Amino acid sequence: MRRSVSLWTYLVVGLVIGLVVGAGTGYYAAQKRVASTTTTPAVTTTSTKTPAVAPSPFAVGAAGTLKFAFTGLLNLMGYYYPGVTLGQPLFAGSGEVAREEATTQVFSLVASADTTTIPSVLFPNYANYEIAFGVTQMVIIVDLETSAGKEVYSLWRQAQQETPFSAQWNQTWREIFNVVALYPNTTVGVSNPFTDPSGYQAQCVLKLAGLAFMNNASYYWDAVYNHVSKYQMRNTEIDLLTLMYTNSSVQFILSAYTSNAIPQTQYYQQKGFNMTYITLPPLINLGNLSYVSFYHKVNVTWTELGKTETFTCNPVVYTVTIPLSAPNQQAAVDFLLLLFSPAGQNVLKEYGINPIVPGVVYGNYSAVPEPLRPFVVPLANVSYLSSMFPGTSP
Repeated sequence: MRRSVSLWTYLVVGLVIGLVVGAGTGYYAAQKRVASTTTTPAVTTTSTKTPAVAPSPFAVGAAGTLKFAFTGLLNLMGYYYPGVTLGQPLFAGSGEVAREEATTQVFSLVASADTTTIPSVLFPNYANYEIAFGVTQMVIIVDLETSAGKEVYSLWRQAQQETPFSAQWNQTWREIFNVVALYPNTTVGVSNPFTDPSGYQAQCVLKLAGLAFMNNASYYWDAVYNHVSKYQMRNTEIDLLTLMYTNSSVQFILSAYTSNAIPQTQYYQQKGFNMTYITLPPLINLGNLSYVSFYHKVNVTWTELGKTETFTCNPVVYTVTIPLSAPNQQAAVDFLLLLFSPAGQNVLKEYGINPIVPGVVYGNYSAVPEPLRPFVVPLANVSYLSSMFPGTSP
């Protein structure tokens, strides 16, 4: 009996063990099947790319008399650097352009028609150097549709045939300035010295002419500027050209550079207006670096709206700077590299600007971008020109 119970016990225990083992095996197989048919979601990694920021447009602010030369350079810029977006340039009086930059900081390049405007308006907060890159000369624009204009032009042609500094040559130039400044029925157009350097430079010409031909620097200056009816003043030379074209009461424009007179007289001649310009002797035209010491024999003091300023009579030197906050400094560097290239120098010459090579840096030379260094020198290297810049004694 005991034997059959034991056998039964063994059978029960074996059955239980079999059930447990079988259940475990089945569970494992089921799990394996689930694993083989279930797709594990793919783990993906994403990288965020910052979109490339397009360079700011390259905008130039420059003296109005640089309009034609700089437009030619900007055209070359578009050809050689097609990826650069050219912004709207501003060509106006040097002082106006500099003040606009000080207010808005929109320009990548600022250029002036004298050595004093950029330092006086933009140093040290908005720029800390300027590069003198070219010199032009003062001329007189003449309305040939007036009798006074015809007389001056005839005398000028006569002077071209005479020996410079001879008695007859001196007399002819006295007669020219007598017509311009002394005739009661002649009126001259001049720029405002506070908005356009050619405004005080025109006064320098009159004082130098008085000194050279009458031995009295005030002779012609007094005849014009002490008589309100003798001159009409506008902000820029461009305004004066429009005035001459529309109003024959102005026979001569004294605030005029070769760089602007060449294209402007051609433009008005094409419109059927008989206009030309006459060149001046180097000792009074502010365009010859050899006469700097003579130019410094006179200066100009002007008062307007309670403001008085004295201007040194210097050569008409064009200067340029890349402002500290230039929106597109690289394009500004490329533009200046183009300006100093043979093609750029030819453009300057075409518009009556004699290149200064190498360019002369006034201010912080170390701030000049490295690619421009081969084309410029610090003022200390050409100290004989130092009197043309602010902070030096003529």
